[in-house]
Amino acid sequence: MPTINSVDLQFSEILDALPNSVIWLRAIRNDSGQVVNFRVDYANKKAEEYSAGKYQVAIGTLLLNDRQDQALIAQTIFTSLSTIVETGKPTEEVYFNTILNGWYLTDRSKLGDGVLSVTRDISPLKEAEQDKNKQTELLQTILDTALNNIFVYEAIRDEVGQVQDFRVRLANAVARQDVMNRYGKEVLDNSLLDLRPHSRETGQFNLFSQVIETGQPLFAQHYYPDVKEWYDTSITKLGDGCVVTGINITQQKEDVLQYKQLSDLLNSVLDNSTNGIIAYEAVRDESGQIVDFKFIAVNKAASLLARKTADELIGQSMLDVFPGNLQSGMMNMYVHTVESGERTSMEVHYNYDGLDMWIHASALKLNDGFVVTFSDISEEKQIQRQIRQSADLLQTVINNSPAALVLYEPIRDENNVIIDFRYKLANPIAATATGRPLDYMQGNTLFTMFPGSAQKGFFDHLKQVWETAETKQYEHHFCDDGVDLWAAITMVKQEDDVLTVFQYITDIKRAQQELERSRAELQTVIDTSQTGIFLFNPVRDKSGEVVDFRFQTANRQLASYVGQEPKAVIGALGSTWFPDYKDNGMFDLYKKAYQTGETQRFDFHYDGGGIDAWLDILVTRMGDEVLVTFGDYTPLKQLQQQLEASVVELQRSNRNLEQFAYVASHDLQEPLRKIQAFGDILQTQYAPIVGEAGADMIQRMQSAAARMQVLIKDVLTYSRVSNRGEVHVPVDLSTVAREVINDLETVIDDKKALLTVGSLPTIMGDALQLRQLVQNLISNSLKFAKPDRLPEVTIMSEKVRGRESGFVVSPTDSNRLFYLVTITDNGIGFDPQYAERIFQVFQRLHGRSEYQGTGIGLAIVQKVVENHYGYITATGQPGEGATFRLLLPSPSN
Repeated sequence: MPTINSVDLQFSEILDALPNSVIWLRAIRNDSGQVVNFRVDYANKKAEEYSAGKYQVAIGTLLLNDRQDQALIAQTIFTSLSTIVETGKPTEEVYFNTILNGWYLTDRSKLGDGVLSVTRDISPLKEAEQDKNKQTELLQTILDTALNNIFVYEAIRDEVGQVQDFRVRLANAVARQDVMNRYGKEVLDNSLLDLRPHSRETGQFNLFSQVIETGQPLFAQHYYPDVKEWYDTSITKLGDGCVVTGINITQQKEDVLQYKQLSDLLNSVLDNSTNGIIAYEAVRDESGQIVDFKFIAVNKAASLLARKTADELIGQSMLDVFPGNLQSGMMNMYVHTVESGERTSMEVHYNYDGLDMWIHASALKLNDGFVVTFSDISEEKQIQRQIRQSADLLQTVINNSPAALVLYEPIRDENNVIIDFRYKLANPIAATATGRPLDYMQGNTLFTMFPGSAQKGFFDHLKQVWETAETKQYEHHFCDDGVDLWAAITMVKQEDDVLTVFQYITDIKRAQQELERSRAELQTVIDTSQTGIFLFNPVRDKSGEVVDFRFQTANRQLASYVGQEPKAVIGALGSTWFPDYKDNGMFDLYKKAYQTGETQRFDFHYDGGGIDAWLDILVTRMGDEVLVTFGDYTPLKQLQQQLEASVVELQRSNRNLEQFAYVASHDLQEPLRKIQAFGDILQTQYAPIVGEAGADMIQRMQSAAARMQVLIKDVLTYSRVSNRGEVHVPVDLSTVAREVINDLETVIDDKKALLTVGSLPTIMGDALQLRQLVQNLISNSLKFAKPDRLPEVTIMSEKVRGRESGFVVSPTDSNRLFYLVTITDNGIGFDPQYAERIFQVFQRLHGRSEYQGTGIGLAIVQKVVENHYGYITATGQPGEGATFRLLLPSPSN
C-alpha cells in the first residue's frame, strides 16, 4: 500500500466506511524471491470488527505465526494467497465461520506485491435464499430485475404426448449472457438437449418432467458436469412448461466442501490429539466477576482423561464436575487467562475428584472464556523421578566408589594442540588418595598438581586416548608430587573429555612385592633344604590315562641326584631323569596319590640309574598337581643295618649269658654244695686231727663257699632281671611293701627298726621284679643302719609330670604322668660323688668285714626301674642317711 498522506487518509476513511472487511497482506520473500509469509499492512475498521478479538489483524501481524491453534487454517490461506500473487488470478470464497458464527464471502485479488482481501458478511443472503423458496411466484414476476439465471421452458412432446425436450421460451439477461459465455449460443428458441445434450444422464431433464407432470415445485442443487459448476435450482410449473431459476453456487459449494474438509480435518486432529482440549465459557455473577466456567467443547482425549463423555460434560459447570480446580489453583489460572488475555500454563498434581495424575495445562483466552489443552504427564513425572533417583544413586555410587573417577578436559594452545588437561570432575576417593582437597582438584590442571607424573607418561596416555578414541588399560606407579601409590588405570574417551578410572592397587602391589620376596626366600629355603621337594604335573595319553609326570618345580636336593641344576630338571618328564621310577613301583604310588587324593607316606629303597638311596617319601595331591617331599635317610638306614647286626650279636651274647646262668644255677652250685658238705664233715669229725690251724682253714673255706653261693645267687637274679619280661599286670606297691616287710620281720625286730609306709600307687609291671626292687631297697636301708641309732625307713609317693619331677627326662616323657616314690632312711649315708657308682654291678663302698653283700643289689634295682621305663636317683650325706627317688610311669598314660 502507498504511504499514508492526505489522499491516502481520505481513501482510508472511505475504506473504513465500507460494510466489508478490507485487508491488504504484503508478500514477504526470502533472498531467492520465494514467498515465505504474508504480513498485514492494512486493515479497515470492519476487519477489526469482524475479528472480534478472535483473530489478529493488526498491522504487522504475520499470517504464519506461533499460534498452533490456527496453524492449519493459516497454512491453507497462505497457499491460496501465494497462488494469487504468483498467477495474478483472483479468487472468491464463500464459507461459514464457526468462530464468528456467520456466512462470509471473501474475494481475493493481487494488488501490488500482495493480496487485497475483501470479506462480506452474507449471512442475511443465506437467510434470503431460504425465504426465496417461499416467494417463488413473486420472484417470477421480476425476472428481468433478478441477478440470477431465469429460464422459461416449454415442453416439446411427441404425437403420443410424451415430453421429448424442452424449448427455451424466455430467459433473462443474466441467463442469456451466461449461456452465451459458456456455449457461444443464443439461448432463445434452443432446446434443453441442444444446449446440454447430457441433461438426461445428469437428471436435469427428469427434474423438469417431474415438475410438469406433478405440478409440484422442486428445489435442488444440481451439478452440471459439462461446465463443472453447481447451481442452486428452483423449478416451478408454468403452463405446459416450467420456470427455472438458477444461482451459480459453485464457489459456495467449493467453499463448503473446503470448509467441511477443513472442519473434518480439524475434528479429526482434535479427536485424535493425545492432548485433552476443552473450551470453557465464563460464568459471571451480577457484578461481572467470574465465579465458574461452563463446558462448551470437549475432545476425545479430554473425555478419556476426565473419565467422562463429552455429553456428560458439555453445558455443565466446571466446579460442579471438578471442584478440585479450586484446591489445585487451576481456577485462579483460568480466571487470570480470561481477564488478562495472557496465555498461561502450569504443572499440577491433580489428586482430586477421583483422579490422581500429573497434568500439564495451557490456557488461551477465547471470547469470554478460554481453551485449555492439557496432557497427562504422570508417566513423564515418574520417569523424571526415576531419573532423579538414578542420578542420585549414580552420584552416591560415584561418591562411594572404591575406585577413583576423574573426567579430564583437554586444554589447547593457539595452534589447537593439546598441552594439558583440566580436572573437570573428580569423586572423593580421588581426592583422598592423592591428598588434595576435592574443591582444589576440580578446575585445576594436571601439570599444576602433578607435574612429575604428567611428565612420566600419564599426560601422553591421556592425549593418545583422546586422539585415537581407543580405550587404554595399564598399571602405573605414581611416586612423584608427594604421592606414592599404584593404580590400575582405565581411560575412555567420553565425547570431548577423557574419563579415567583409578583402581588403587597399592596394597596388592606391595603384597605382590612381598610375595615375590617371600617366593624368592621360599625358593632359597627349598633349594637349601636337605629335604628333596618337587611338584609333579600329570602327563596323559590320548585316552586320558596318566602315563608319566612332569616336573613343575624342583629344588637342588632333588636335582643333585642326577647331577643337575633345578632349572635343567624343571619341565622335564620324571622318566627322563629317573627312568627306573616307572618300573620300581614309585610311579604307581605317585599315581595312586593323584587319583585318590589320599596322602601317601612310605619308605622306599631307590636302587637304579646309579642311585642307591633309602628315602622317606610324603606324596600329597594339590589341585591337579602332586607335591612330593622326601628325606634321604640312607646313613641312618646303614646305621640301622649295623645296629641290627649288633642286635643279632647281642642276642647271641644273651643266649650265652643264659647258658652261663644255667651253669651257675646248676653245675656251679652242685660242687659248691659238696665243698660245703665235706667242710662240715671235716669240722665235726676231723677237727681234733687237723688241729686249730687246720680248723681255721676249714672255717675260711666254708665262709668263702657261703659267699660264693650268695654271689652265684645274686648273679643269677641280675641275669633274670636283665631279660625284661612283659609289662602288662597291675601291681599294687602297697601290697608289695607289706609282703616284703612281713618277710623281713625278724631283721626288723632284731634292729628295732621303724618303717613308715604311705599310700603307694598301683602301676603296670612285673610283680616279681617290683617285689625284688622293694625288698632290695628296704634291706639296703636296714643293712646300712648306724650302730648308735635305731633305723627309721620312710616310703612315700606322689603323682607328678615328667617335667616337674626334678629328673632329667626324655622329651617324650616331659608331659607324661609318673609316680614319684621316695625311700628315705637315717643310716650311714654315702658321699654324693658315689651317687651313680652305687648302681654299678659289684661296686662296694665298704669293706666285706664291715657290711656283707655282693655289690649287685642296687644294680638289680636300677635294672628293674629301667625295665619299667622309669628313672632312679640316689642322694645322701655321710652319717645323715640316704634317699632313693624312683619315677615310675602312671597307668593313665
